[in-house]
Amino acid sequence: MKQKKLLTLIGSLCLILALVAIPFTACTPEEVTPTPPEEEEPTPPAEKSVVQIGWSETPQAGMNPFLARNEGDYLYLGLMYEPLCMPMMSGTVEPWIAKSWEYKPEESTWIFHLDERAKWSDGEPLTADDVKFTFETAYKYDFSLGATTEAFVDSIQAIDGHTVSFKMKEPSAAFLSLAGGTLIMPKHIWSEVDQVDEYPNPNPVGSGPFLFKEFVPRQYFIAVKNQDYWRGPAYIDEVVIRCYSNMEAAIMLMKRGEIDIMPDLSGQEALIPALQEDPAVNVVVDKWPHDFYLAVNFRSYPLNLLKVRQAMNVVIDRRAVIQNALGGYGEYPPLMGYVPPALSKWADTDLVWPYTDMSEEERVTEANAMLDDLGFKAGKDGIRVTDKGKKIEFRLRVMTWPSYIRAAEQVKKDLEKIGIECNILTSDPETLYGGIIYSGERTEDWDLLVHGSTVGTVDYIARDWAPEPPTSWCNGPAFGWENEETVSLMQASRREMDETKRLAIVKKWQKLFADELVVIMLGHRLHPAAYRTDRLTDWNPARINYVGALHPLGSIQNLLSVRPINK
Repeated sequence: MKQKKLLTLIGSLCLILALVAIPFTACTPEEVTPTPPEEEEPTPPAEKSVVQIGWSETPQAGMNPFLARNEGDYLYLGLMYEPLCMPMMSGTVEPWIAKSWEYKPEESTWIFHLDERAKWSDGEPLTADDVKFTFETAYKYDFSLGATTEAFVDSIQAIDGHTVSFKMKEPSAAFLSLAGGTLIMPKHIWSEVDQVDEYPNPNPVGSGPFLFKEFVPRQYFIAVKNQDYWRGPAYIDEVVIRCYSNMEAAIMLMKRGEIDIMPDLSGQEALIPALQEDPAVNVVVDKWPHDFYLAVNFRSYPLNLLKVRQAMNVVIDRRAVIQNALGGYGEYPPLMGYVPPALSKWADTDLVWPYTDMSEEERVTEANAMLDDLGFKAGKDGIRVTDKGKKIEFRLRVMTWPSYIRAAEQVKKDLEKIGIECNILTSDPETLYGGIIYSGERTEDWDLLVHGSTVGTVDYIARDWAPEPPTSWCNGPAFGWENEETVSLMQASRREMDETKRLAIVKKWQKLFADELVVIMLGHRLHPAAYRTDRLTDWNPARINYVGALHPLGSIQNLLSVRPINK
């Protein structure tokens, strides 16, 4: 009985399987071929938007912000690290990491209130402890980052997570802009570093809108967009800064569309017409707080004699320098007190170069008479000999920028007229400045230097020539210049809070500066820059003014604003 039931069950299963095996098309009245689903076209990846910036030198600080000391350092590092606030050329100060601040004169204390949104690129919050750590570390190591404010600060306190105070030893007229423009570092990263001054910072963690990707010294630097940037991400995906020792090559690359921004064409004025031929390139020129001058090594005899500097000052043809070297992109005649005309509130316009109405013959005669008075007689070859029996033959250093070389050639030509020989020696910017002039070795391997300084404020000038404490990157120590009266006035001008009294002090040290010919001013260059208009739009150049960094097209505000045209 059980066997019969089992056979019946097996039979039923076979019938079911047979029915399942019958094709479904057999049940339809006609043959139908199913249509396969349409394949979707693959979505092409979005094109990466890259801004290519052409620049003339690699950052002297590398990727270590504590070592930042010049405008080039801030161009690179300012993409990843940010200041408390943004000092501007206009004299205003804009909030950044700090959303507000106040000064309490009765307590001699500055208080900064940090934006609660600010955070580091690794997700950690940016706090008052980071600000305190940054300044105290800079002061401990005498880094240039803190040299602008160290002399004035007594103590720093993190009041709470987002409030930090600076107790002052004495008043500082420019403290807000100087402290505010200091790049802030993450304590949780740098407190673990043993040798801060030697740390290469291979994986930078910053609070800025871009993240480190790659850096090859003297070649290029790449940063990518920080999607989680606390102020909101940039419109561009990547910033590439390319370093060119040959700026003529960079100009040609810009004409080919391979460079989008050249933030500073100073020194390349002769190449500007080539850019102006391209309708997709916009060349902008504006008034600039810049001094273009012949610096002297005060350790070198006879340059340390005032009468020698006076003779040189008389004979150098300023019109020729501006026309031949700067392509006309300069202000004539120069002001000799070092404060450029662009700082109109402070500049003493009575200190103009006094030989504008003299002919070349008259200037040569007057300069020769000065050297004759010193007993410096011309030899058979026409080169004068000092009272110590040494030919007056100077090493004239200059970087490899066309306008600087042309200026050096003009100086050489004019000095030959009064029996002074110059040997022009050219070097790339990094070698010249980092390795010779500002090396910290107080080298005497130079006598004269064709140089330019961007000076955003009179306080910047004062701390450059009367630093507290001195650093190798201050002009006064680098050039071997010392003058107790002028230094005292410069330091006093940094402390005077009353603007009327401060102006009087500034004018006094300008007069002394001009009388002593601390530098031989050649002119005040205008600032040309260029950008392409065929790929990018919404330009918003901002004249940020920290450490003399006044290159609006490379400003972080501009790079946060600019966007590709197709977006």
